[in-house]
Amino acid sequence: MATQATESVTLQQVADAAGVSVSTASRALRGNPAISDVATAKICRVAKSMNYQPLRKRKQRSSDPQPSGELGLKLNRLAVVTLGMAPSLVSLPAVADSIGGTEEAVSATGAKLHLLNLPYLKQTPPMSLQLDGVFLLGAMQGRHVADSSDPFVQQLLRIPHVWLLGRPEGCSGDAVGAGDVQLGSMAADYLADRGHRDVAFVGPKPDHLLMMRREGGFLSQAIRRGLNVERFVESPTQGWTVPVKPPLTTDSVQALIDQMLESEKPITAIFAASDSVAAMCYRALAVRGLQVGKDMSVISGNNDTAIIQSLYPSLTTFDIHARDLGLLAVSQLAARLSTGNKLPDVEISLEPTLVEGESVRSLL
Repeated sequence: MATQATESVTLQQVADAAGVSVSTASRALRGNPAISDVATAKICRVAKSMNYQPLRKRKQRSSDPQPSGELGLKLNRLAVVTLGMAPSLVSLPAVADSIGGTEEAVSATGAKLHLLNLPYLKQTPPMSLQLDGVFLLGAMQGRHVADSSDPFVQQLLRIPHVWLLGRPEGCSGDAVGAGDVQLGSMAADYLADRGHRDVAFVGPKPDHLLMMRREGGFLSQAIRRGLNVERFVESPTQGWTVPVKPPLTTDSVQALIDQMLESEKPITAIFAASDSVAAMCYRALAVRGLQVGKDMSVISGNNDTAIIQSLYPSLTTFDIHARDLGLLAVSQLAARLSTGNKLPDVEISLEPTLVEGESVRSLL
């Protein structure tokens, strides 16, 4: 492999060269035990051959552009804080990629960035860090974050902040996230354009704010296009508790798929709430002897490469540009800090991009 100049090599390039997602490459280079020894060794070899160095370890030369002046973050002390989220949820590719984008942009400015995980939203340690701003990711089911009485959490919510991947119910502050309503609408159009008329929404986490938005966009556009839609969703019998874990189990999705297969009208296509749900749909359909792309079409959202790269046939999904959302969050926090935290709260989203696989059959 040809050696590239150090300044030109990004984490994305290392990930592409190694054939993995950005989140996997980032975790491997940090020695995360969740990544296998074989994969870690391969990614490290690729990074070394490309002369890759993490941005936080690079030294700016006098001739280099100074991003800290552009963003005004160099003297700020910042943190990425996850609230009410289990480590298994934080490690999902979309979440990890958004954090990675934030870390990359902040590191380039010379600002200090701390990473904190507060899964239980209570009995947290006193705030010893003096922070100027925070990037927050919170549990999106219920009002766990907003109703937390923990002094540490409340202090975090008073600091200038930007929510990554959506703002939890009852919380204030800027939010940077995917265009989830638009994603759902685009999924409905994609299926309608290929002749599907009886379709299903499958989501084991119906009270998840972002999934609700996807579902809402899908249902609204499906109705406009004359589609018949059935919902297959299920909440935990005891409600959601923190720390919130990933949105599904094999059994829960299997039960939803079995319900769908018993529907009076033969469903021809599924819009899965996320790629992780879609992967479980593949398995549940296979258990019943059905092949995706032939007997049942499946479309989803996130473009979580680490989850979907082994699916056959390849999944049709929508890229939410998680890494770019992290970069955008840094720009938004910089703008807020530059005005003394006097800006009104805003929600910013990026348009999803279709990543076409072979999981949707045309009926035309």
